[in-house]
Amino acid sequence: MNKWVLIAIVLTLCSAYLTAYTFKAYTVATSHIMDWNEETWWRTTPSGSLFPWPKEPGMLEALSKLNEVDLFIYKYLIKSSALVILSALIWIFTSLCIFKAVKRLSYGILRPEDPS
Repeated sequence: MNKWVLIAIVLTLCSAYLTAYTFKAYTVATSHIMDWNEETWWRTTPSGSLFPWPKEPGMLEALSKLNEVDLFIYKYLIKSSALVILSALIWIFTSLCIFKAVKRLSYGILRPEDPS
């Protein structure tokens, strides 16, 4: 198997996962996380999670603090839109790898092997 085909397959899977993660993380963050008094809180308790997969918090109406990992993801990846930008960049890179793989495969199919 051509290495570009393998790279394209792996990058496609990673890109799809990152896109799904980004969508779910933004959905959870916009509806369940709030900034108040210069601190970041879950609106309800028990706390939700943004890692490894975004999970909504419980139903009790009480504030609960974000843990360090969730706070990092929220402040530096979600609020700054870095997650969306990273997702777009990885899709661009994936598209280039797919293009390169298709080009290599079509070049190999159209050019017969040397019998010698």
